[in-house]
Order: sequence, then C-alpha cells, then structure tokens
Amino acid sequence: MAALRYGQAVYHRDEFNPDQLCQPTPILEFRQVWAEGRRWHPRPGDRTTLLLLKRQMPKQVSFERAYRGWRASGAKEERELGEGRAFLRWLQKHELSIAWEARDIELHPYFLQPDSPRHDPQDETSIGLSFAIAPVKVGERHVKLYLADEDVLRLLSLPYGHEIDFLTLVTEYVGQRHQWQAWQAPAPPFVEWLTNQGRKPVFKRGQLGFSLPAALG
Repeated sequence: MAALRYGQAVYHRDEFNPDQLCQPTPILEFRQVWAEGRRWHPRPGDRTTLLLLKRQMPKQVSFERAYRGWRASGAKEERELGEGRAFLRWLQKHELSIAWEARDIELHPYFLQPDSPRHDPQDETSIGLSFAIAPVKVGERHVKLYLADEDVLRLLSLPYGHEIDFLTLVTEYVGQRHQWQAWQAPAPPFVEWLTNQGRKPVFKRGQLGFSLPAALG
C-alpha cells in the first residue's frame, strides 16, 4: 500500500472568502520597517502581539522607533527567545510601551466583517478580553461564552483535529455544562473539553470578534 503524503496549504489574505469556513490566523500582521540597512517584516506572533498591544507605560514611542532601536541594540536575545519575546523584553528593560497608529498593524480580514460580535462596553464580565463570541441558544436561553485571550489563541492554532463549526461546539459545550451543573460534577474548561475529543473549530463570519485598541480602530 502506498504511503500517505501530506502537504501544507498556503493561505493568502487576498484569497479570504467571508462566506466560507476558515481558521483566521495570524490574527495580526505588522507593517515592514527599514532598520540597520535592510527591510524587516516583524513577525512577533499573536500571543506576544497581544501583550505588546496591552502594554501601557508612561513613556511611549512609535512602533517604528521602538523596532529600529531594538535592532540597533543588536537584538541580542532574538536567537534565544524569538523575535517577539526578545523585542518585548527590550521594551520592558527600557520601560517603554508603543504609541500605536492605525498603519502599524493589519488585522485578519475575518475580523473586519460588519457582523463580527463585539462586547458591550457595560459588560463587566468581558473586561480585559480581546475576543467576543456570538451568543448561542441552548434550550430557550441565549448564552454567551467568555474565553481568555490565551484560550482563543490556542483554539486558533490547533494543528490537527476533526474540523467542526465553532458555534456548534460552543452550543454543545454549554448544554453539557448545564448537565454537569445538575450532576454537581466538575466541568472542564472549553479548550480542554474540545481537544480531549480531538476536535478543531473552524469559523463562519459573525462567530468571533476581536477588539483592537482605539488607536488602531
């Protein structure tokens, strides 16, 4: 029997179709920066990018100035920590944060659809959360699931699993949570429940939203 061969699909943002299921990663991409005699395309990764976006310090500099400064310093920890974490540590060492501008970052077009869910500003449960999940109906009730940023990033980067519509998974999980509560049984977190079953979410438009800082729109 011939061996199975696996390839890797290559996604281009200009190929995005909002009416098809997708896995919207990377969430954020940086613009190119000219530094140390060459052009760089920063790729710190979504986890580090969210930390960079949320970092607030009294002293702020532009993204371009910060990145140039880090490169000029020799970017000594890049090989050990990776680009994103090394850049963040340099900012921490110099007690800096970034004064973001709209041109600094490009958001995945999945999150730019007009029906992307958003948190209500008065919703105290959502404070500090970057991602909003559309409510699901379980029985006669509409229920919202809240996930920490790290959990959503894990969902978006799952390398394998049986692909299932995201809100189908959320609806099933919420229904199971009600059963666990009735039994007074411990409930596993959503991501663990999903991965333990070998499932991987794919997303339709309007299911998952992302909130950028005000400076970025």
